[in-house]
Amino acid sequence: MNDLYLTLNFVIFQVMPYAILAILLLGSFARYLISPFSWKSQSSELIDKKDLMWGANLFHIGVIIVFFGHVFGLFTPSAILDMMGMTPAVHQLVEVFVGGTFAVVAVLGIFILFFRRCFNDRVRTASRPSDYLVLILLIAVLLFGCASVIESYLYDHSGATIVLFRSWVHGLLTFDPNAWTYMLQVPEPQKWHIFIGLLVFLVVPFTRLAHIWSGYFTPLFLIRPHQIMRINRKPMK
Repeated sequence: MNDLYLTLNFVIFQVMPYAILAILLLGSFARYLISPFSWKSQSSELIDKKDLMWGANLFHIGVIIVFFGHVFGLFTPSAILDMMGMTPAVHQLVEVFVGGTFAVVAVLGIFILFFRRCFNDRVRTASRPSDYLVLILLIAVLLFGCASVIESYLYDHSGATIVLFRSWVHGLLTFDPNAWTYMLQVPEPQKWHIFIGLLVFLVVPFTRLAHIWSGYFTPLFLIRPHQIMRINRKPMK
């Protein structure tokens, strides 16, 4: 491995995660304070509902399950996984069959949304460059994720790569300066999957993706005060 390759891996897998986390949190907070009315999904449903239901539903169902599968697999301590009988090999099988299935669902949904935005005249006219950037990043991260699952199924039946990912994440959480070295042993398609995934989080504060934060606070709607609607009954002249 040459020095440039090692430097790139250090920057991407040791420095970028911390920098992107800071931008994600501070940028989202600043946007909410400075431009609260821009905090929305900017749905194009009112413009044209065609294909939106299938695309949006398939994408959201697939990506939400894949996302929380990643969170569970990467952030759960190894001791707890061992108590559950989730050995690296079993974990890999779950990743391949469950994660792979819902990744395909998400891919189908995002491609429907992509072609709708590109080829529907009304939707395309109302689109902004950031809308296409978001779609391209999501397509790329999902496709590399699918490639990672295929490679894992074909070449790695031990689950060793999953252990490397988990060690990398736990190293970052404990501020291990050598956490990035775990990623040196990871196949390239999976590195690209992680890299593009980091870029997705990077653009959240600056694009329509900011609305994902609202999903975490949905339970607050159950305890919020009722809205009071006032009707002006004064007859019109």
